[in-house]
Amino acid sequence: MVAKFLSLLTVIMFFTYTSIAGSGPDTIVGTWMVGEKDAKIEIFKCGAKYCGKIVWTSTKRVDDHNPDAKLRSRDVVGVQLLNGFAFDAKANEWSGGTLYNTRDGKTYSGYMMMNKNGTLFLKGYVMGIRWLGKSDTWTRIK
Repeated sequence: MVAKFLSLLTVIMFFTYTSIAGSGPDTIVGTWMVGEKDAKIEIFKCGAKYCGKIVWTSTKRVDDHNPDAKLRSRDVVGVQLLNGFAFDAKANEWSGGTLYNTRDGKTYSGYMMMNKNGTLFLKGYVMGIRWLGKSDTWTRIK
């Protein structure tokens, strides 16, 4: 009786963890619509880490705030804006990477977390202070 109870408890804990944590590190791989609904980002594996690039915008936009003057006339579609994120199982987040913001031309430290409803929370911050920054929530497209 005790063995059956412990087995059942183990199964329940496993499914509870996987529903909260997603299906593991690759859960974020796919295409996402940004919060403003004007761009789609494809997140993919880049080696052992995760990166992302713009694959669609609702209107033509150029990278006019890029710190490199030579890149200011390039179309933002194709720009890799997420770089070097690693999954931290203990914190249940992807962190240690950078976020490039094409709207201001700046690169920020960042982290990402899956919300229980399947959306992706991202936060870009400065000076190593997580509360000093901006966040967005993305919705999975595929």
